[in-house]
Amino acid sequence: LKEGKLDEIDYINLAEEVKDLGKSEYYKLESYFANLLSHIYKWDNQPELRTKIWKVTILNSLLQIKDDIQENPGLKSKINEAFYSSWRQSVNILSKDIKDDDIIDSIPYDNPYSLKQAINKAYEIVSDKIDKKDMLFLNNIF
Repeated sequence: LKEGKLDEIDYINLAEEVKDLGKSEYYKLESYFANLLSHIYKWDNQPELRTKIWKVTILNSLLQIKDDIQENPGLKSKINEAFYSSWRQSVNILSKDIKDDDIIDSIPYDNPYSLKQAINKAYEIVSDKIDKKDMLFLNNIF
């Protein structure tokens, strides 16, 4: 492509590579949402165990989500899908991190947060650490 030799391009393989790249970016976004959701859930349900590292993870997850969407604008159409499907991963994280069986047993099957609720909850937790421009961008994704 860079050399302009368009007649030598294997379009079928190129299309597969682009498709695989898109899937990879989607799975990264899903993973960022899973980290965000699991830490928000712990924050809400284990207030006595809140740590600075949870805040850092929430902040990093927000920034990774923002960066991934900015760098891959095609992901905007898949945000809701990635957000809601990430709950399965969140439950796995929570099951490993939470020691209280009562809390583990009360983890809902379906995602208890909407995208807007999760972003706003995260902002409440890290409002002193995140740039307002980053939050403005995140609030405009839904």
